[in-house]
Amino acid sequence: MIQTNDLRKSFSTPAGELEVLKGIDISISDGEMVAVVGASGVGKSTLLHILGTLDRPTKGSVFYNGINIFSLSDRELTAFRNKTIGFVFQFHHLLPEFTALENVMMPALINGELPRSEVKEKAEKLLDDLGIYQRREHRPGELSGGEQQRVAVARALILNPKVVLADEPTGNLDTATGEELFNLLIRLNEQQGITFVLVTHNESLSRRCQRVLKMTDGRIAN
Repeated sequence: MIQTNDLRKSFSTPAGELEVLKGIDISISDGEMVAVVGASGVGKSTLLHILGTLDRPTKGSVFYNGINIFSLSDRELTAFRNKTIGFVFQFHHLLPEFTALENVMMPALINGELPRSEVKEKAEKLLDDLGIYQRREHRPGELSGGEQQRVAVARALILNPKVVLADEPTGNLDTATGEELFNLLIRLNEQQGITFVLVTHNESLSRRCQRVLKMTDGRIAN
């Protein structure tokens, strides 16, 4: 489903060019759950941002089902991202002034393809499936860390993405809550066939994924 060819990314710094990704070649199959691990600073988040089209590579290609996504116009790329990719980050990035339900609804309301009543019904079902329906009218500040991340997962799923990219989704949670959230992601992968690519420092969790990609100094080590 996802393939990268000689993916490279450099950033300009006062000391010169800093090459973060140094030629990444990976293939991820439809429905696969893949963990990306490695020390801080090896390029894991940079890789995830490029896979999610939030950033462009300096060189190389990213293909989704044979489509070279960075050959698309900015408008086409935005539409592709909205329809294909969901994001979950270490810090949930929920909007504090809105309820959990409104936060989940937001991407679909912005998308504008479904009536509000249908979006609300779908968001409520997602929150119910994730076990936090009873907290739907609470604002983020009234929710626990685990509940906030469940809301973030529901928000990532509202547009039926084929791929969910998660950057340290359990990194801000205690061990038990992180384990619970990870079990939820595994269940979504197994039951709904969603492709997951997760960046994590937690090796015990990463070993439960179908495949682990280890990054070292901007390259895939295995």
